[in-house]
Amino acid sequence: MTRKTIAAAIAAVMLVGTTAFAGVAYKMHGEPVGKYAVNTKIEDMNQVGAEENSSATGQTQEVVDIKNVRMEVSYLPEGMVETEDGKYSYTDALYKGGVTITFYKMDTGDAQFDMLTTSVKESEEIKVGGYDGIYCELYGGDNREISFNQRIYVAYTDVHYVMEMYAASDVAKEEALKIAEGVHLQPVSDGNTQDIVHAYNWSEYVKSRNEETVAWNTSVTVPKSAMKNTHAVGEAFTAANVESPEDDWLGLGNIEIKVTDVQVSDKINLLDLSVMDADYRDELQKEVNQAGELLPTKINYMKYGNGIDTLDEVVESREVPQKLVYVTVEYTNIGAEELDEILFLGSLMKIVEENGQMKMYTGEASGQSAAWDEAVPAGLARNREMWYYDVHGGERRNNYITNLKAGETATIHMAWLVPDAELSYLYLNLDTFGGSYEFNESSLDLGYVDIRR
Repeated sequence: MTRKTIAAAIAAVMLVGTTAFAGVAYKMHGEPVGKYAVNTKIEDMNQVGAEENSSATGQTQEVVDIKNVRMEVSYLPEGMVETEDGKYSYTDALYKGGVTITFYKMDTGDAQFDMLTTSVKESEEIKVGGYDGIYCELYGGDNREISFNQRIYVAYTDVHYVMEMYAASDVAKEEALKIAEGVHLQPVSDGNTQDIVHAYNWSEYVKSRNEETVAWNTSVTVPKSAMKNTHAVGEAFTAANVESPEDDWLGLGNIEIKVTDVQVSDKINLLDLSVMDADYRDELQKEVNQAGELLPTKINYMKYGNGIDTLDEVVESREVPQKLVYVTVEYTNIGAEELDEILFLGSLMKIVEENGQMKMYTGEASGQSAAWDEAVPAGLARNREMWYYDVHGGERRNNYITNLKAGETATIHMAWLVPDAELSYLYLNLDTFGGSYEFNESSLDLGYVDIRR
């Protein structure tokens, strides 16, 4: 084809919105599911009305060579910057809101794409840069908290990629659409893999999606013997039990960890408010009186919907006393060399023992009437990852120890708010992979710290 013919073909594609490639035309559209869900699909227009629809029969289409691509983003709102690869946020809310862009490489055929989005408030079919797309606004984002309550899907079927953009409530719909409009994918043909888009293979994503429920169900309960590495307050331990040196990518094998003190208080005077994230500091101020004494927290009794025919609902609420849990943790470099950029993380685990099994406590169990599914604390008490820590380092000035010389110790204070009745369930997880609602092999190997009261 001549350059002029190619240019004309591209112009035609941009005008009609659907993409013609190798004689196949595709169109992305959204199908309502129940009252509150939308299923986003890519339709092979050559198969519409045909009896032998490859998507309907479960057969996959053979995809012509899917090349690597680079992403260019030509528009960002004023005050928005790139914080990580594919992640952008406003400078006054860094790492909290903004947009996150991911891609799927359609290795099983473009018409195999289907994505169910639940709890949808409204949706519409859109045109983005000449490509078909779907915009969804989800329920949530109505209060002051930033939540990712918008989704944008765009089908780049000329290169066999689909974009999924998560936009937060601090990004206006019009701005989110402008950002999407400015996303361009350029095929990489020179073999240079620098700065290419790291996309999910659709076949692998579908497999993991189907296995997700099984993985969750098997991780919320473990035999009591699985917690044999549990530590007491004052006991030193290390992460040196990694199977091979290359697994110790954070250098924690040379770090000795010790929880030296746990305090429980009705006040917040143990905290240095000047080191806190501004949003958490503002939220904390709502939870105390003028004397700095903690006010009761609210427990919301939730009836969960499926996001398709029903939505989550608060059926009842009550107030309960809450406490500040203030923990002191020491990190000591027991190696011979200085360490830099040491990540630390503290997460509260709430664990109960039932019939010889250790089980995650997720809130009061619902009664026989099943009027509600779970009791969930409101305010800061809902956060199990540390929202207070007084050592900051690294590029973002967050939860990193900047450096630690051989033999040197860094002392870190962490804090949480906890309903008074739940103090007897507390274990501290200092595994840097995090996790508060499920057991995982990494944290069980390191061992939790028993801080129950």
